[in-house]
Amino acid sequence: MPIVPKDDVVQARFAQTTHVFFNDAGIEGTLNSMKRETPGARFPTYSAEIVVSLIKLVGRDSFANDLADILENQFGHAHFHIFLYREKLAPAVLASRPNPPAYERGLKNYVNYTYVINPAYRAYRTGKQAGVYMISDFIQNDGRTILDQHDVDVHIEDTEPIGYRTPGWPKNMAEVIVLVNLPNNTVLDFSFLSPLGSRQTQESKSSLETLFPILNALLLRQFAVNPGSLDADITISAQEDRFHDFGQDVLTAREHEIAQLILIGHSSNSISLHLGISLPTVKSHRRNIYRKLQISSQAELFSLFLLHLK
Repeated sequence: MPIVPKDDVVQARFAQTTHVFFNDAGIEGTLNSMKRETPGARFPTYSAEIVVSLIKLVGRDSFANDLADILENQFGHAHFHIFLYREKLAPAVLASRPNPPAYERGLKNYVNYTYVINPAYRAYRTGKQAGVYMISDFIQNDGRTILDQHDVDVHIEDTEPIGYRTPGWPKNMAEVIVLVNLPNNTVLDFSFLSPLGSRQTQESKSSLETLFPILNALLLRQFAVNPGSLDADITISAQEDRFHDFGQDVLTAREHEIAQLILIGHSSNSISLHLGISLPTVKSHRRNIYRKLQISSQAELFSLFLLHLK
């Protein structure tokens, strides 16, 4: 398979060999525009077939779904989603593969409720830089086993990378996350799921890191040409305010901060590192949180929080 040549000759050669054009700019003009819109980005070598197929999508109303098809064919993940994060709305699903997803209940629970404590969504809320991540990169995980394993609205499971699982979501899946920041202060989250510990996970992360400069530039170009293709219908109001006011009426400021960290997947050791306080201090705060909320376990904390959202 031919390899895309670097730098200034990339699109000229494409135009000569593929005769693929859209609008008057052709492929050469398109990639040059993409480069101007992402100053400082280094465009790596990648297969000509993939790059051409991506560039041909620019301007389409069906851009998100067509892009999902290409990425599914390229990486072959069991499950793949494109989420849109917006300031005052719940996440929207722009595309899923397979479609419909095999776990519609889990996806619905995520976009309606549990997204607010998901580490990838919290990364968006805190202004995380665009790039390629493992979902476990967003939390400090010390591998502590969580003993509270009850069938509540969020399943506490030590085998999960973030310590819990949304009901209906597939078990023991690693997630490679690609975050892309759009100019209107929204963020696209490309979530690639593969079996935990599989070779596919690391291979896809490496491939996505290589592809990211092209993918990021492509999405910015598409937003400039057809922003409506990267938007969605109005979803239910975001749960962000409820996340921040949970327990505020009975917890101190420090206890409230620690409760939020627990909810997004941090263990006691992780909280200790994150806040720069001793482990015994964290444990003391946890006991006080449980006592004040009249609960006795982490599972009950999640259950109480989801009741608060609903």
